[in-house]
Amino acid sequence: MNFRKTITGKLWLYMTLLTIVTLVSSGFILSSFFEDFYIKIKQNEMINEGQQLVALIIRGIEPAELIDISKFINAHAVVVDRRGLITACSNMFQYGYRVPIDGGRLADVLKGDVVVYKGYLPQFDTSMLMVALPITRDGSVVGGLILFSPMASIQESIWQIRRGILFVAAGAVLISTALSFGLSENITRPLVKMKKVAEGMARGEFGDKVEPETDDEIGTLARTLNFLSDALKKNITELSQEKNQLRNVLLSMTDGVITLDSSGRVLMANPQAEELLGNGPQGSFDLELTVEQVLGELVQRVKHNKKSLQDEVKVEGRILSVRLAPLLNDESEVWGVVAVLQDVTREKKLESLRREFVANVSHELRTPLTYLQGYTEALIDGMVKQPEEKKKYLNIILEETLRLRRLVNDLLDLSLMETGHLTLKKDNISLNKLIERVIKKVNPVAEKKRVNITAELKELPLIYADEDRMEQVLINLIDNALRYTENGGEIIIEASAGTESVTVCVKDRGPGIPEDELPFIWERFYKVDKARTRDNGGTGIGLAIVKNIIEAHGGKVWAKNLRDSGAVFCFNIPFGKRLDNKALPE
Repeated sequence: MNFRKTITGKLWLYMTLLTIVTLVSSGFILSSFFEDFYIKIKQNEMINEGQQLVALIIRGIEPAELIDISKFINAHAVVVDRRGLITACSNMFQYGYRVPIDGGRLADVLKGDVVVYKGYLPQFDTSMLMVALPITRDGSVVGGLILFSPMASIQESIWQIRRGILFVAAGAVLISTALSFGLSENITRPLVKMKKVAEGMARGEFGDKVEPETDDEIGTLARTLNFLSDALKKNITELSQEKNQLRNVLLSMTDGVITLDSSGRVLMANPQAEELLGNGPQGSFDLELTVEQVLGELVQRVKHNKKSLQDEVKVEGRILSVRLAPLLNDESEVWGVVAVLQDVTREKKLESLRREFVANVSHELRTPLTYLQGYTEALIDGMVKQPEEKKKYLNIILEETLRLRRLVNDLLDLSLMETGHLTLKKDNISLNKLIERVIKKVNPVAEKKRVNITAELKELPLIYADEDRMEQVLINLIDNALRYTENGGEIIIEASAGTESVTVCVKDRGPGIPEDELPFIWERFYKVDKARTRDNGGTGIGLAIVKNIIEAHGGKVWAKNLRDSGAVFCFNIPFGKRLDNKALPE
């Protein structure tokens, strides 16, 4: 660091300059004062001595005596008459010559005035102090006495004084240097410590503190810095906690959240947002580019209107609900946009299923009701005369009535299950016997389609379950398989026991299920092939009932496609409370 830019350098420079200026000014004033003082003393001495010489001259002193006296007073003496001619002098001047004095000053002397002059005189080739006094006899000025004394002695005294001032100034500079270094050390030492503490604060380190050494402004600054450190530590800790809390909230959200600046650059995006926008394990995902492609137009609208908006976008077959809001500064200018993404594909699918369900149920209800109305009106109108024909009509009416009853019962069961009001009458039952009994019930329908139902059952323990509901599960699964199995096909029922549960699978040789629709087949109202299912009498409720019954027993359901053709529908159910772990005798 440049010494002149440090506090020590500046303090030393200022104190040295102040000392030098002060001493130079004081020396100049003192030297001028002493010069005037010494000249004044010398002047008074010469006037007194001159007055004494004037008195001697009036009494008639001899020229030789004047020379001796002038040597004694260290001055050259000259006596002039009224014409300015020398009448008596020391050996430096000659008689009859004019004295080296300005005519005006000589005139003042001859008028009776005392004249004093100091300056350079070429006759002496040096600076001289001159005192001229009038010589008066009987009240009249008859001449003048002029004394010349060299200034060298006075100037030597002044030079001694000035030299002393220079020595004092040099000593003062040294002392001021020492004082400035000592004072600056006292000032800079805590400042250097404060600098280190401030740099640590900038790095997020708040452990170091500055110990106040004085009660002056430096000490106050140290205490203020310590207070600032504690306050910053507290605020940063709170901000960090809030940031972590916000980050955890964003990470735990099922919705995606993206924050963008005014230029559209992504400032923050939680993992859910990246996943919703298509960031998969295959990599090569450009978030900035994807956001621009998917949300660019919506972001521009929000920035332009400064208002929130909601819209839907499609990304890789998924439907995303997007809610965007502007981020405003104190001047109500948009500095960014926050977007919340929600995958509503399932909701949209279910909404579509609900609409289809209404149409399907309406169709399922309208068909038997149409039959009932038509055959009933035919009987009432007497259009059927033969007893056998009447019996045929009545059988059709009964079949359609039973069909309506089954549909209504399925709807009621599903409603009870989804509202949590399903009551299970559990007991220890043999699942193998239940499967064989259900096969016998559905065999007549299977034989009409020439479908062979085969059971591959292993030795199973008793399970603690509701027998009627489990029968309903098996019937629904086999009925679903029958609807999708072509004539002459085969349905295989497998059952096996694990360590804690029993697994049952129903395999068919139907067309299979599209992979993208597998997650939805257990939803209520869902049907893979709508037209075909309607022709087969399905309403899309059966598998939803299966799922609810199995989950009420603490089990789970799943489905997958077979390699060659067909699909397999499985469920497992825990043993639960039972009498023993042995299979019932066959």
